[in-house]
Amino acid sequence: MIAITISFISGILAAHFSLYFPVSIITLCVVVIVSLFIKYRVSKQLPGLFFIISVFIFGIVYSLIRQETIPEPELPDAEVSVEGDIIDVPELSNGRVRFTVDQVSIGGKKVPGKVRLFLPEQGTINKHALSAGGERIRAAAKLRAPKVLHNPGVYAYDLKKEGIAAVGYAKSLQVIGEIRSLPAWINQKRLQLGDIIENSLSPENAALHKAIIPGLTGGISREMRDAFSATGLAHLLSISGAHFGLLAFIIFRAVKLIIRCLPEKTLAMMTLYITPSQIAVLMTLPVLIFYALISGMSTPVIRSLIMISIYMLALYLGRSNQWLNSLSTAAFIILLLQPAALFDLSFQLSFIAVLFIGYIAGKKKEHRAKNTEQRQGSLKNIIFQKLKDGILMTTAAVCGTAPLIAISFKQFPLISPVANLIVTPFVCFIILPLGFFASFTAFIFQMTSMPFSGLLNALTHSGLWMIKIFSRIPYANLHVHNPSIAMVALYYFSLVFFIRYRFNRRGGRPSSLASCLPFIVTICLYLTSPFFSGNEFQATFLDVGQGDSSVVRLPDRKTMLIDGGLREPDMGRNVVAPYLWSQGIKNIDYLVLTHSDSDHYGGLLYIMDNFSVGEIWLNGIRTAGSEEFFNKIAEKKIPFRILRRGDVLQAKRYRICALHPYDEFVSGPLRGASSAENSASLVLKIESGRASVLFTGDIETGAEESLIPLGGRLKSDIIKVPHHGGRTSSSADFIKAVAPRIAVVSAGKNNSFDHPHKETVERYKNAGARLYRTDIDGAVSFSIGGSGFKPDPLVPTCYWDNEFKEVEALGDETRNLRALFFRFP
Repeated sequence: MIAITISFISGILAAHFSLYFPVSIITLCVVVIVSLFIKYRVSKQLPGLFFIISVFIFGIVYSLIRQETIPEPELPDAEVSVEGDIIDVPELSNGRVRFTVDQVSIGGKKVPGKVRLFLPEQGTINKHALSAGGERIRAAAKLRAPKVLHNPGVYAYDLKKEGIAAVGYAKSLQVIGEIRSLPAWINQKRLQLGDIIENSLSPENAALHKAIIPGLTGGISREMRDAFSATGLAHLLSISGAHFGLLAFIIFRAVKLIIRCLPEKTLAMMTLYITPSQIAVLMTLPVLIFYALISGMSTPVIRSLIMISIYMLALYLGRSNQWLNSLSTAAFIILLLQPAALFDLSFQLSFIAVLFIGYIAGKKKEHRAKNTEQRQGSLKNIIFQKLKDGILMTTAAVCGTAPLIAISFKQFPLISPVANLIVTPFVCFIILPLGFFASFTAFIFQMTSMPFSGLLNALTHSGLWMIKIFSRIPYANLHVHNPSIAMVALYYFSLVFFIRYRFNRRGGRPSSLASCLPFIVTICLYLTSPFFSGNEFQATFLDVGQGDSSVVRLPDRKTMLIDGGLREPDMGRNVVAPYLWSQGIKNIDYLVLTHSDSDHYGGLLYIMDNFSVGEIWLNGIRTAGSEEFFNKIAEKKIPFRILRRGDVLQAKRYRICALHPYDEFVSGPLRGASSAENSASLVLKIESGRASVLFTGDIETGAEESLIPLGGRLKSDIIKVPHHGGRTSSSADFIKAVAPRIAVVSAGKNNSFDHPHKETVERYKNAGARLYRTDIDGAVSFSIGGSGFKPDPLVPTCYWDNEFKEVEALGDETRNLRALFFRFP
């Protein structure tokens, strides 16, 4: 089964990457097939080889057939009527009720894909106006395509992978029909179960139980997610293999214990036909299937159910030691149902974790069999050995998934082995079974609250308290930069070498340095790689949607962050911080807020909480609604400076000049308070080597007119286009005075302001500037060094330059190969 699964996975991979590496894939396939035929040409295994090759070809064809692409629907700019069937449980999240509809009609026209709608928590519509799915609704909503932000080193969450073609806010909603189906009935029961849990426990404790029993995660706060993530316990917040495995273990052991308590004659008669273990399997599987149904049958739940069911079946057949075959069978079934699951992060994390745990456990068992003199003796030794094995297994899972965690979440939870050893059994052996029993008792007997709610509240509070304590330990969680694909391959090679060497040694105690050396060298190379990036001046304009955020790496290795994007969604958490961590940046030397609009300061709150900030540069104007930003400065005791025209920071290889505002500045004819605040934005010019960059905030024409008299001091090679390319900025005279060769617009895709405006784009093009847009090009980065390595320092690197390109010429594949092995994911 292992060979079949590997062959099937190889076929899926070949189909997925065939557009980018056709020559390489064909060459590799020919080399592998010819090598296998040469090796087995006179062997009895030749028929099996033909079968494996057939599975590989089947994987390619099947994957291509099952590829699903959702065309972008034509979405009107105005409010439109949306009809569809609610297919999930409406949940309250971040002050909004969220749900998904399928079988969608927009404006009376049926469209492919699903639509995710949001409702206000307060008002005439709330989640209890809907009976947890199973209705067909009609809503008035303004829809837009799901936003995907494109930044190097930052995981791009794409709702289209879930089949969602549009999202929007519903201003009115009407239930127009009821759907009778098993999924609808299950969702209704899930909501009832969630209500029972809410009535019985405190909000924080109820949020955890709703997540791990009916699979309703909307109530999990950001703080709780951060604490679980920092301790390596994030897997506990979604129903996964850990929940299924430990729940199955408890039920299995309990049933076997009950059977062994039966009268001796009854037990003897029973075992003539079936063993206690087989009875326990038959009693455990229905409970697990029911748990999977009531938790929503999400993809991770289905995957966990299949894995545990196959293991239980192997146990029933007396083949429980063949864990690798069971794992392979589970992977094959899941990929047969959904080939695209191979590229799903949760699928990868689950199987890699189980693979490393099983591999270490198998090696440990072999090692003990070879060293028979090491026998467990006293109770003390048995307990010590169990603890040692527990730490070893959790460490195996952490080390096995470390590269994926680093790439996706930019962290390595050092405390994870200890936290998992203590908290995971506490949650899965005590809190989950008791919550499972209490909630379903209340549900079956139609009680409004759960029995033992006081005890359950106390136990859950204790578990969450432990997690918070672990998360606050210094260096419990390290934020790490992105490894390259080549570094990931080297890591796994050295890790497997270390494991095999340590467990295969016999007799004596040879030097452990030989086994550790490749792994230590790999880790040292990874940790020091950010220092190999050189000391070029770099400016990166991040894609933060409808907002502004730029990262500047100065030649003396200092970092400046200019603005931070929106607060909701939190661009500091979702984009800016992950990008900084991916580049190995832990400290912000200069944090600049051009002006205190929410789309500029919002993301900086998270940055101040999670980075060491040297000082803050401000324009000196506070606006209504920005109090939380200035309160955060006071709370963190970060020194700040108010800059005015003429302020200069001069360093050896660069100079930073403040050009605006100045004390006497008064904006021209006002369009309102917002226009005056925009025009008071802090304007900085940074000069280094052969280029200069002008950061303009949201200045409008009034401020531009006051800057034009600066003449040559204003002229810059690169300009961050003012106010997202709005028509009230970037006058022709201002563009002529700056004379930029490059112009970068920071704006959100399909934004409601229609930024950048067509006339603004035309003015830059007429002036001879090359225009780049974050909504089209993704993040835009410039590296300007004094070494003269680049013939033109003003050639940017856009996000898409590092992505795979469909091959149209041989050079395209060569480019893709470079990106595969040496880019940072």
